[in-house]
Amino acid sequence: MTTPITSLQKEYIRLLDGSAAAMTIAGADLTPGAFVGVAWRNLTFTGCDFAGDGNVRLSSMADCHFIDCRFLAPNHDFGVMQRVRFAQCRSQGRSVFCGRDGSRDVVFEGCTFSGGGSAPADFEGIGCTGEVVFRQCTGHGDVLVAGTRLTIERCQFDNMTFVIGRQRSRGAPLAATVVIDHSQGTGVWRLVDGRMKTSHIRNSSFERIVNDGSECEA
Repeated sequence: MTTPITSLQKEYIRLLDGSAAAMTIAGADLTPGAFVGVAWRNLTFTGCDFAGDGNVRLSSMADCHFIDCRFLAPNHDFGVMQRVRFAQCRSQGRSVFCGRDGSRDVVFEGCTFSGGGSAPADFEGIGCTGEVVFRQCTGHGDVLVAGTRLTIERCQFDNMTFVIGRQRSRGAPLAATVVIDHSQGTGVWRLVDGRMKTSHIRNSSFERIVNDGSECEA
């Protein structure tokens, strides 16, 4: 059972002050808190729950780790992310937790995404609109997002939607480099209105890939 973050006074203040002091927050429920316009740095979350709708709207996030955390259908904006790791985390329900343009060194490793049903027309999901790696992850019916680089290594994804890059019709254009290695896709992999620079697929297999208006940069 997780503890509401608002009842952990020291940890709650640390999440609002934007300081660089390292802290580990364990077994907390972040849902009751409101974290808007702040920067998170040098934080480790372990065994925490993230839910709610818009209570986490950061300006940036750097050198943060999420270990064995649950994302329970949240809608969170993590700002510009740098050197952020998600390890053995799980999402349940349609989840949006994503970093903005310019994010880099964002890694999801050993995570499980269970969206229940993908949303091909929705450009929001899990990842960032910068550079992101999914390594040894599994997922069903969710939306993964990448901006300038997407790397998928040793993953198994079923009926997933991918928003890769960004076309001019949706704002500042982004063209992504895509690398898929030793991964398996079952059901439908749906590419939605994306923009890719190059694509490299190695030692991987797919049941069906559907391209909903994606384009390659010339």
